[in-house]
Amino acid sequence: MGKLAIETRGLSGGGRISATKLLVLGIVHLSGGAHGYQVRSELESWGAESWAKIKRGSIYHALKKAAADGLLTEHAEPGNSGPERVLYRATTRGREEIVELVRDGLRRTHDSDMLNASIAMLPMLTRTDAIAQVNERVARLEAELVVQAKWREHPNRDAPEHVRDQAELWAGQARTELEWAKSLSTRLSEGAYTMADDPGSWRTIPDHLEIRV
Repeated sequence: MGKLAIETRGLSGGGRISATKLLVLGIVHLSGGAHGYQVRSELESWGAESWAKIKRGSIYHALKKAAADGLLTEHAEPGNSGPERVLYRATTRGREEIVELVRDGLRRTHDSDMLNASIAMLPMLTRTDAIAQVNERVARLEAELVVQAKWREHPNRDAPEHVRDQAELWAGQARTELEWAKSLSTRLSEGAYTMADDPGSWRTIPDHLEIRV
């Protein structure tokens, strides 16, 4: 259980960075191109600072980093009455990265920031892919509950009482999350949401930049 605690704590920072990256890339792509302030305004309207713990400064850092990594392109535009603005657009690699981040967030346990971001971008996946990733999460949660059940049956008597209570908390959270994940998998199987391979998906959104050319 000590190892599990260490792994859980270790995921928090990296998950927040990945969540910011995913949401920033996703908004830029689904917008057909966006300026930094547009990405920030959109995330603020979603309340992402609370459920994904995204900070305003990290949004601009994520945009610059994604551009440097070849996930976004930068297009300078003259400002109306000030300095020129930068319009960001997702590259092919950027779109592929979005899909991989969503898949990872759906599979990965003990990372609520990344899970929330992945759910926000869930329609980026095809239906079959989404179901497969959610089912992988189900399998991982079930395996964790088996380990936790064995630990409760044969607890370490030297472990402090509050550590045992912590284990009970994690088990309760895992059971709740498992029930939710199973329900999501069922809803997806029954046709919930417009996924990437459905008519009217994000793939049918006009490319704003191409229209303007």
